[in-house]
Amino acid sequence: MDGVRNSVVQEISINDVVFGSNVRIGDTTHIKAYSRAFAVQREEELYFGFEVSFDDFPIFSEVIPLPPITVNIQFHRYNLDPVIRVDHINIIGISSSSIFHVGSIKDAYLESRVHHVRQLKSRPEV
Repeated sequence: MDGVRNSVVQEISINDVVFGSNVRIGDTTHIKAYSRAFAVQREEELYFGFEVSFDDFPIFSEVIPLPPITVNIQFHRYNLDPVIRVDHINIIGISSSSIFHVGSIKDAYLESRVHHVRQLKSRPEV
């Protein structure tokens, strides 16, 4: 047996798919998903319109080094049943460069970069 398996899902229920996310049904050769977010948590509700450029923060442009795979892994697989069966999948939400995939994937690269900032009110010194 060559290890090929099929996926059978009777029912999929998904409420929301947002912010660069995908639902994929079937086999996929390559997936590349990318998401960036600048999250500001303020103690006081203020919004100034366009407030920040991703270019101002190195976290959004740094190259993420991917180490090469140098280990030769060998394994033998025997699937008693060539079909993966699932009755029902219920998903509340898929967000921020996420993938829900039913099927085979040869190559996947998913990247999500988030910079969190808290802005608190000034406190009088005691």
